[in-house]
Amino acid sequence: MDNQELLDKMREEDDEWHKEIDKRVEQARRNYKGPHCCLTMDRGLVSDAHVLHYSAKYREYGIIIPKSTGCMLMDYCMFCGKKLPISVRDEWFEILEKEYGLESPCEEDKKKVPKEFLTDEWWQQRGL
Repeated sequence: MDNQELLDKMREEDDEWHKEIDKRVEQARRNYKGPHCCLTMDRGLVSDAHVLHYSAKYREYGIIIPKSTGCMLMDYCMFCGKKLPISVRDEWFEILEKEYGLESPCEEDKKKVPKEFLTDEWWQQRGL
């Protein structure tokens, strides 16, 4: 076997390997049953790149703005195109004010915020 034949064989094996990986990734995407809209979003949220953000407390997805504390909210997933759930931020503030009498739960009343309101527990229990 000459060098060209060896290279051709290696390329062919490499192509087969890539096809198998692509097939497995596509199957994992189709079978994804996680907490987010798609596998790519899920991986993006846990990656070390820190580009995407999910707030369980407010049920908000966003893109982190570099060199700031801000986040640009997303209405649709940039990977699969699905509509993302509606934010429950307004309800969070309304419920804390009406049911618990907390007028500034992010500042003066921060220590009085019930534990369930620090996670997604509060809106899941209410079926929001």
